[in-house]
Amino acid sequence: MSETAAAQQKSATRNESSDQRILAQVDKWLAVIREISGERGTQSNYPR
Repeated sequence: MSETAAAQQKSATRNESSDQRILAQVDKWLAVIREISGERGTQSNYPR
């Protein structure tokens, strides 16, 4: 049983680090989107 718990803990740790990398990438993309939106200003063709 302890081997199973250890394996689950390792898997959870890997999942958490993977989640953090994904969130960091999402943050980067959101920053790019905000920058592009700011460059367009009020000339957007899409209603908000």
